[in-house]
Amino acid sequence: MSTPGDQKKGVRSGVIDDIENALTAGYGKKEDLRALDKAIRDRYYSELMTLRHRWEKVYLAILESGQSAIGRECKSIIQIIDRLAERVHRADYGYAPLFDRVKKVQEQSLQSVLEFDRGLAKNLTDLSQTMVNAEEALKTSSWPSFNVVIQILNENLKTFEENWDKRKQAMNS
Repeated sequence: MSTPGDQKKGVRSGVIDDIENALTAGYGKKEDLRALDKAIRDRYYSELMTLRHRWEKVYLAILESGQSAIGRECKSIIQIIDRLAERVHRADYGYAPLFDRVKKVQEQSLQSVLEFDRGLAKNLTDLSQTMVNAEEALKTSSWPSFNVVIQILNENLKTFEENWDKRKQAMNS
């Protein structure tokens, strides 16, 4: 529960933020949006790397069981996850290119990119659920169902990559 002092403090900091944004032409708010977007992307990178490590354990278990054909497909999934994780980790986050100072990234586009990045959480949830299904299929050594899981995982990764490609368009709008 908030006290009256907390409410005054919030209003005061809001006024100070407004003054700071007026003096810096909105730079403070843009920096906050950039930092928040970077934090979300760092979280996504962390989740992708966790998925990669879990999938690597599945891959090693498959190789130990002698399923080399499935193992090749698993190896390609590891490579796709690595590529996507690095794209997420190294993505632009709202600064104009060094030699292109004419085109400035506006606050509205930063807000739309932030919302876009938040929307990618569903794709990561789908990937996590598919990983759980893969681990269950591995435990039962159900290879036909494991092949289906691999196809679903490939589709989910492709969807994530397509959505990530749309992020660049959101940044430039």
